[in-house]
Amino acid sequence: MSDWRDFKSLSLNGKKRSLQGWRAYAQQQLQEGYGIGDLEEILEFVVDWSNTKEWIPARTSGSTGRPKNIKIQKEQILASAERTLQTLELKEGDSALLCLPNRFIGGKMMIARSIIGGLDLHITENTSKPQLPESVDISFAAVVPYQMSTISKNAEATKRWQNVQKIIIGGGHVDNALEAKLKNWPNVIYESFGMTETISHVALRRITGQKERQPFRVLDDITIEQDERGCLIIHSEALPTNPTVTNDIVQMVDENSFHWLGRADNMINSGGVKIIPEVLEKIIKPLFNTRYFIAGLKDEDLGERVVLVLESQPFSEADEEELLKDMRAELSKYEAPKEICYVDEFVETENGKIHRKKTIKAIPKPS
Repeated sequence: MSDWRDFKSLSLNGKKRSLQGWRAYAQQQLQEGYGIGDLEEILEFVVDWSNTKEWIPARTSGSTGRPKNIKIQKEQILASAERTLQTLELKEGDSALLCLPNRFIGGKMMIARSIIGGLDLHITENTSKPQLPESVDISFAAVVPYQMSTISKNAEATKRWQNVQKIIIGGGHVDNALEAKLKNWPNVIYESFGMTETISHVALRRITGQKERQPFRVLDDITIEQDERGCLIIHSEALPTNPTVTNDIVQMVDENSFHWLGRADNMINSGGVKIIPEVLEKIIKPLFNTRYFIAGLKDEDLGERVVLVLESQPFSEADEEELLKDMRAELSKYEAPKEICYVDEFVETENGKIHRKKTIKAIPKPS
């Protein structure tokens, strides 16, 4: 059985050193007044992994509440990294790209996989359209949906990213429109399901090369079930909390796979009808070219009334009525938004997800 202490080196941009060697190099460069380049992005993790503590610090994203600082055991990071390396058939010497912030679990795990799997790590700026290194063919990269969407809208970026052998998209939901753009790419692309509390992903679903939308399938040593709310429960001895009870509403396909439907904490109860906003948002996606979401606002008669929240300046009365009519044509009378609320700019979490609850609070009150 592997021990996290056995993994003591890292290859960065083709140069391999021990973790202590990278620490000494950084210290020397800084003492002599030089920069440390890409090493600056990962030095904190290198220090955390190479010290004697059994854990490293991490931070939750705050998409369902206040961001929290937590401690993750290194042996659990090792187990998660080995699952991914095995599932994606990544081998020593393969190249990996870090284009995610390393203060969150997605970035930390890319560094961990490189140390544990002997991958050659390359670093690029965390932007909406990450740049690939010019002289290296990347074997493996992890991105968020917004990055993948931005890449897919640019012909040159699309051409370059189609040469990345394997890509996982995590940190948010891949909608039908983005999946349609990606499904015929020649490389291997997965959507991942996971969270900080599960140390990155515990399930993957293949996007490319599939005729129909595939369910998520759990990785080795992971088992799943549903609770009475229809939410996913994850079992594994390698998780910090076993079992991990999520707020993710799912449709079980079999004992190892599921379709993700939405979040229980976003669910709307309107006149006794329970509505999952994320399901409706997929249906009305073609109507929009700006960010939006569906929410429930307090209502004396219904308990909650369904509204559309738009990141936009207010529409004219005629345009607003036309949009409401278009949504009524796609949704049932219980599901269709009763009004449109406008917000100049959506509130986001630290890692760029829409913070629904805070955005709802930012809706201007009627004058």
